[in-house]
Amino acid sequence: MNKRTNWLAVYDIRDVKRLHKVAKIMESFGIRVQKSIFELSCSEQDIEHLRKMAARVIDEDEDYILFFSVCERDWQKREAYGKSKLQDNYMDKPFVIL
Repeated sequence: MNKRTNWLAVYDIRDVKRLHKVAKIMESFGIRVQKSIFELSCSEQDIEHLRKMAARVIDEDEDYILFFSVCERDWQKREAYGKSKLQDNYMDKPFVIL
């Protein structure tokens, strides 16, 4: 099994149609923590597949996506405040890649 790493994906998509497509792609790989921010736990192969899928949708002259790789030590230091839909073991749940 490929080693999974933690990522944050942050995006600004100018067109509503492209925005919805990118959001669906991101939802198939991770958990939405804000409207345009996702926490991901993916293998290098999965993250590369995600990047390619998103690149086919966006307009590089108008849209912007950032991927941040987060080491396990820093991932464990993250703090959350307020109401969240996330659960402690959400990364253990199966998900489908479209």
